[in-house]
Amino acid sequence: MPNHWSPIVEKAIYEEQLSPRDIEELFKADLWELGSAAEYLTRKYFGNVVTFIPNMILNYTNVCVIACRFCAFYRLPGHPEAYTLSAEEALRRVMAIDREFGIRQVLIQGGINPELDIEYYERLFKALKAKLPHVAIHGLSPIEIDYLARKHRMSYRETLDRLRESGMDTLAGGGGEILVDRVRKIIAPHKIDTDTWLNIMETAHKMGIMSNATMMYGHVETISDQAEHLYRIIELQKRTHGFLSFTAWNFEPGNSELTREVTYPLTSVTLLRMVAVARLVFKNILPNIQSSWLTNGLDVAQLTLKFGANDFGGTLYEERVIPATGLKMLVLTRDSIIGMIKDLRLIPAERDNWYKIVKVYN
Repeated sequence: MPNHWSPIVEKAIYEEQLSPRDIEELFKADLWELGSAAEYLTRKYFGNVVTFIPNMILNYTNVCVIACRFCAFYRLPGHPEAYTLSAEEALRRVMAIDREFGIRQVLIQGGINPELDIEYYERLFKALKAKLPHVAIHGLSPIEIDYLARKHRMSYRETLDRLRESGMDTLAGGGGEILVDRVRKIIAPHKIDTDTWLNIMETAHKMGIMSNATMMYGHVETISDQAEHLYRIIELQKRTHGFLSFTAWNFEPGNSELTREVTYPLTSVTLLRMVAVARLVFKNILPNIQSSWLTNGLDVAQLTLKFGANDFGGTLYEERVIPATGLKMLVLTRDSIIGMIKDLRLIPAERDNWYKIVKVYN
């Protein structure tokens, strides 16, 4: 550990409370100093262990009426490319992936499809639990919870309770993007606002339903907006301790409406800075920071493990949202993740949905 840090990095390491302005200042610090400080904290909390989970993404529908300007995946109802899987077809896909690769988690992601009601999700979750009790359901996001609550005139609590009763284990962190309403109005004008997203997360946490936090950067937001986003997440985490992990990824312009204004994705260096700052802000209060290989590629994801990330994320078999942007999608196996972690002389460990280690590959 260096003898001397810059004042803002030293403050981040030793003081729990950082203001949005402090976080903004951190973003402007020297990248290598941020990386070494984040690495210092990560090794202090986790030793040399890096976790990952064998999982798949179930994109059960691409029909969505929210029409986010950054999304290339959605199709409006009636579009010739629109699809929705029946609960039976969705179950078949998950069972096929589990047979081939062996998974511990299915991440269920789709869109706001007006044809689907809460009974669809209850059927799907119950079918998955009946056939694959060893696979955790990490599903939906505050956006679907808000939609289902309004559709069925239920409270968020009732909606979450019905989904949990039918098998949902944890709530996904989608729809967070940037938790600043000025930005949300530009990139996703029909999406729930910041307070609603945070309120649904807080409701879930208080019910004992854990979730993850996310961030999509690199579009129309400023550094000040990025700082505000991290601040809102850590403030909620201090109240509830309900976030299991944090994942940041960059906006991928290809094929989406927002591409006209944001032509190129930000460089990989931005992800390293984002992960390092997140570690310095979250410390061990929100302990697990994912590497985010999906949009940034494997080399950079590997590098984030030396910049504050302690979790490689998942294998993500079957993911369809990123390929819709035109980006080529890798098939990542358990063995390739283990190899990449070992290449850094770190210790790979397979985890479950709740970040508990189930197997160490030493």
